[in-house]
Formats: sequence, C-alpha cells, structure tokens
Amino acid sequence: MKNQTRELENGFLEFTADQDFHFDAGGSINPLVLVYETYGTLNSDKSNAIVVHHALSTSSHLASTEKNTHTGWWEEMVGPGKALDTDQYFIICINNLGSCYGSSGPVSINPKTGKAYGPDFPTVTIADMVRSQKILVDALSISKLHAVLGSSMGGMLSVTWLVLYPDHANYLITISSCSRGYPANHANRLIQSEIIRHDAGFNNGYYSDSSKLEGFKTARKHGLLTYRNWAEINERFVDKFGMDSIDNYLDYNAQKFIDRFDCNSYLRLIGSMDSYDLSERGSKDLVDVYRPIQAKVLVVSVDSDILFPPAQQLCLHQAMLNGGVDANYVAHHSTYGHDAFLVETDEFGAYIQSFIGSAKT
Repeated sequence: MKNQTRELENGFLEFTADQDFHFDAGGSINPLVLVYETYGTLNSDKSNAIVVHHALSTSSHLASTEKNTHTGWWEEMVGPGKALDTDQYFIICINNLGSCYGSSGPVSINPKTGKAYGPDFPTVTIADMVRSQKILVDALSISKLHAVLGSSMGGMLSVTWLVLYPDHANYLITISSCSRGYPANHANRLIQSEIIRHDAGFNNGYYSDSSKLEGFKTARKHGLLTYRNWAEINERFVDKFGMDSIDNYLDYNAQKFIDRFDCNSYLRLIGSMDSYDLSERGSKDLVDVYRPIQAKVLVVSVDSDILFPPAQQLCLHQAMLNGGVDANYVAHHSTYGHDAFLVETDEFGAYIQSFIGSAKT
C-alpha cells in the first residue's frame, strides 16, 4: 500500500492512501484522502499522541497556528499550558470521512468520472470514519494513543475507536454523546433531511450551489435550536427587540453555515448518526460491547442538554461499569445546553487536564 502525505496551505496536511476503502453499507473509494492538522511534537517513543474527534459541522482546525492564524473551534483548549498541552502532547485532529473540508466526501472528485461524487458518494457510518482514521494513525507509526476524545458526534467516534480497537489508547473521554442514535435525535435529523429533500433546488443532490438552498438553510435553523437550551434562548432574546432578534440570529447563523458547508456532506454525516448503534440494533448487549475496553474512561454530561440529554450518557457509563471498564462520570451544570463544551472551555479543560495526566516526554 502506498501512502503519501503533503502539506497544504495554512498548515493542513493531506494524507492519501492508495487503496480500496470499503464502506460498511457497501461501495468503495480509491484513493482514501484525509485532511488533518497536528499540534505539538510527537515524542521519541510515540507515546504522547492524542486524537481529538470533531463534531458534526466543525473541521480539523482545532486552534490557530503560525501557519493558520484563524481561530479554531477549540481555540482555548489547545496550546502550551492549556488542557491539551502542546508542550506535552502531540494532538491530531482529522477531518471526518464524508465531510467537506478536504477529506474524501461528496465534494471530492470521483476519479472514474472526473466530477464530484455528489449524492453518489457511499453511505458513511461512524465506524467507517474510525477505520479510515486508524489507517492514518498507523501510517504515523503510532501503536498506542495516549488518549482519544470527542464531543457530540466526536464522542461517538471516540467511543467507537475503543470498541474497534480496545487496547489502542490509555484514556477515553466522551462528552455529550451516547451509545446509539435515539429516536428523538433521529426525529430531529429526519425533519432536517426532509426539509432539504423537499426543496426543488436540491434536485436529488445534484444541485448547482449548496449555499443557495433555502431548504438547507431552514434545516440548519431547526438544528440550531437544539444546540442551546430553550430557557437560555428565551433569557437571551426576550428583552432584545421582540421576535426579530431570534429571527435574525437564526437567519445569520444558518446562512453563515451553509456558505461554508456542503449539503450532501451534511446529509451523509447526520445519516451516520442515525445508523450509529454500538449494540448493533439490539443484537448485542452493550455490557459485552464495552467489556474489552482497556482504557480509563471519562463520560461527561451537561444537565441542560436537550439534544443529547444526560440519560444517554448515564446509559453509556453504566454499561461500561457493568462491563468492568474503569469508567468515571461528571455531571456538568450549565445553561448553555449541548454547546456547553464549546462555550465553557475553562471547565471542560479542567476535566480533561485532570483526567489524562502527564505524558512521557
């Protein structure tokens, strides 16, 4: 197998594996391309690597660097002396398979046609994303990660990593995530998907400009309402010029999102969360699924999260405990709902820093 890595603009790295990558739901691509970023330095025995999994709509850009001065989505968490201390750790963040920030996905060129895959890109699962990332980590000759962690959809990837590779990390941190796609979460994503597909401009995924799709914009507005707690939304906007303020907030943020994100990629990624079920649709006991995990685990919930409520993390945590996993639990109090891990970085940084300990240098 021939692997190549090249540096792109702004410090992004592009990993290409010249091989057939087969998807769980059928279909394959060749080559497999993953764009990623690294922070810090890999130590001599390659024992200080941490993989951070990003959520649905973010990218591999965790934090600003000399080569890329744009603020990252976890800017306050990564750097010297921070929770993800680049003086100690080698941080890796990989753009998920199926996304639209450089990794193989619907906007990638299909070498068989010379055109973008579009809706013909294979259906992607959370396990597909993890298996693709393991190919990259293996290419870096890292035999065991110091930690793997993620929030929301990123938490799904992190847990799946240790389910597929139980002895491949010392620590696992999953924040505001779960063991399966729950019916209420599915209903939320189903409504978004139907809004998109009912837009005539969507044209079964063969649209000309994703940023012009009003259905995509409306779907994103619906999603935005689940990222914050409704009490916090009411409190924030009640005294700000009536209903126009919330209207403007949703319109501005939804348009900003669809200007940078591809609609087919969005559908692939929300679909991956719908199919996510570590119990394999109830055919396996979660206790048995988690039993092989050798990492020390931290499960974090947010009490005001209406998208991934604490009951989902409690279920995950209890199944791990029943399977003999060294699993710890933190119930975080916040008014910010699902977005708390993006807003209250001091608190979440403290959880991470105290849990994963110091790396060998």
